[in-house]
Amino acid sequence: MTLGIEILILLSPDGFEERFYFYAKTEKTYLKAYEKTELEYQNYFGKTKYSNYDSFRVVMQRKIKNKK
Repeated sequence: MTLGIEILILLSPDGFEERFYFYAKTEKTYLKAYEKTELEYQNYFGKTKYSNYDSFRVVMQRKIKNKK
């Protein structure tokens, strides 16, 4: 089984974030966008990337803070 590049991109934190923002455009909340992204990740890789939404938010906030 070979995985396409769009699937493999999910493995990186930047790729996961990119997919999250893609879903955020159509979902009503960031939580729903996160859940959709996490479900896609889980379908491909059999596990979740982050333990929960709060964990994802902490990572995102650190990333934003470090860019300043």
